[in-house]
Amino acid sequence: MDFTTIEAEIDHGRVTVKEPEKLPERGRGILIVLPPSAGASTEHGRPVRVELPLIHGDGIHFINPTREDLDASLWD
Repeated sequence: MDFTTIEAEIDHGRVTVKEPEKLPERGRGILIVLPPSAGASTEHGRPVRVELPLIHGDGIHFINPTREDLDASLWD
């Protein structure tokens, strides 16, 4: 099976694709709608750069963060 993946946005029921040149003139497809939180964090339509280190240490103690710690550090 041959398919094309194209990023799109939905605004008030209208679908706008990011790269319309990738669309064929004719075709069939399936639209999967992801919740807004499923995408990368954005600010004014642009991705937000992650600042490292994600978890700040004191330089003395060994830090071995869990997946939950790393995920939570993105929201501070």
